[in-house]
Amino acid sequence: MAKTGESPHAKRDVIAQALLDGCDEQQIRARLLNSGASDKSADYELKRLAKDPFFAAARQLSNKLAKRDWTLDLYARLHAQNDGAHSIPTVHAIEPERFFRAFYFANRPVKLTGLVDHWPALERWTLDYLDQTLGNAVVELQGQRGASPTYESDKTAHERRVPMRAVIELLRRDEASNDFYITAYNDKTNKATLAPLWDDLAPVSILRESGGRDGLFWMGPRGTLTPFHHDLTNNLLVQISGRKRVRMVPSWETARMRNSLHCFSDWTLDEFLNDDIATPPMLECTIDAGEAIFLPIGWWHHVEALDRSISMSFTNFAADNDFTGGYPADSRF
Repeated sequence: MAKTGESPHAKRDVIAQALLDGCDEQQIRARLLNSGASDKSADYELKRLAKDPFFAAARQLSNKLAKRDWTLDLYARLHAQNDGAHSIPTVHAIEPERFFRAFYFANRPVKLTGLVDHWPALERWTLDYLDQTLGNAVVELQGQRGASPTYESDKTAHERRVPMRAVIELLRRDEASNDFYITAYNDKTNKATLAPLWDDLAPVSILRESGGRDGLFWMGPRGTLTPFHHDLTNNLLVQISGRKRVRMVPSWETARMRNSLHCFSDWTLDEFLNDDIATPPMLECTIDAGEAIFLPIGWWHHVEALDRSISMSFTNFAADNDFTGGYPADSRF
């Protein structure tokens, strides 16, 4: 740890971080000493803390958070002992009643097959078809993502508008890239532009009737990534062409997901895969064309395109999916 010496502001920073980390008074003292404070100064700061109402409030909040994390850890420990806890089940042609009872309301992921077999898009949405149907249209995408490590949290800065034909030409090269990606974030601009495609979709048994028109369009080359994050709604991700690898971490493991901004995790995939101590358990599966995966609200997920890929995502389930009430207004934690 860098030495902060006797700077009052620096000592406040050390104490504040220690409180956030749930340290007791002896641990706070040790951190002060390690940061460069003298014994006398550290003791003085601890005496001041004992009389400080802000410290008392912070300690109370820290205890509440510790209790909440303890409760969530109970879920994790009990879930780990349940059959099938370490894999994502696959269910074919699921009945809506079973889907909502066993997965939606239980906050559990599931891979679904036989759900969209009736969609014409599965056969029609080739690059040639998209070129013929939308080649002259201008679409919005996320561009130059490789130029910034925060491309996901800074999505607005990466908005670009280009002819669909130019996107298709890049996809025809079949080169791995994470530099351009048409995503759900671009839906406000693309919904009307992509309207000629919606007749190639059809109703889905677990969604409210819309014929697919409430879906969000995703298209990009192999290698496109969506880093670890959680959504504020339940989501259904449907694969139209290509494959995607989906890695998931349960919602009750939030305390270990390094969440410092909104719904994003500070974990990179490489760090996550190579840290066997600090990381929570992770579930993984691959969805192919015609398959779907249910992403429960609060579950952290990382999505990687293994091939040139087209997907649709949906939130219009035939059940309550409005959970934004009470979400912290300040997205920086």
